Amino acid sequence: RIRNLIQSNPGAARLYSVLSEHIDGNCGAVVADQQFLADQLSETTRTIRNWVSFLEENNCLVKIPIAGKICAYALDPAEVWKGYNTSKPYA
Repeated sequence: RIRNLIQSNPGAARLYSVLSEHIDGNCGAVVADQQFLADQLSETTRTIRNWVSFLEENNCLVKIPIAGKICAYALDPAEVWKGYNTSKPYA
């Protein structure tokens, strides 16, 4: 998936990469506000919103509003955790 993202929207691929690096193992999501993400990537919040929309439209993430501008960004664990489905005895 990341190769396709890099080709179609390199900025969204950067955001996806940052989110996947900071995913919480207990809930499979990253909780952050858009300003924090914008600061991390040296971009505007508008750019972050555009990238999030692109990733949502392409089923790369699910945005879950928490409070105000804080959201949880849930990623598919099978895509961001190597061996996720095969590490369980029943998988």
